[in-house]
Amino acid sequence: MSASRVDLVEKKALLVTRAELDRARIMLAVREVKAIVAPVSSAERAARYRPVAAMLMGVLGPAVGSSRLGTWLRMAWIALAALRLIRARR
Repeated sequence: MSASRVDLVEKKALLVTRAELDRARIMLAVREVKAIVAPVSSAERAARYRPVAAMLMGVLGPAVGSSRLGTWLRMAWIALAALRLIRARR
């Protein structure tokens, strides 16, 4: 192969590599923007809070009593539902 043909092949390979790098950078930027703008999914939230909730139940259950803890959780659930309804009305 001649030197000019080798240079042309190398330039094409460099352009392809640069295009792939630019495409990867754009995809990374899009994912960063989505992470900033989009809210966290409920599955991710549940996975994050489940160990904390289990630890609290393990500590509060024996310390307070299961019936009293059930009453508190029921009141908290009703209060959160009422808060959600009030916010939805606005």
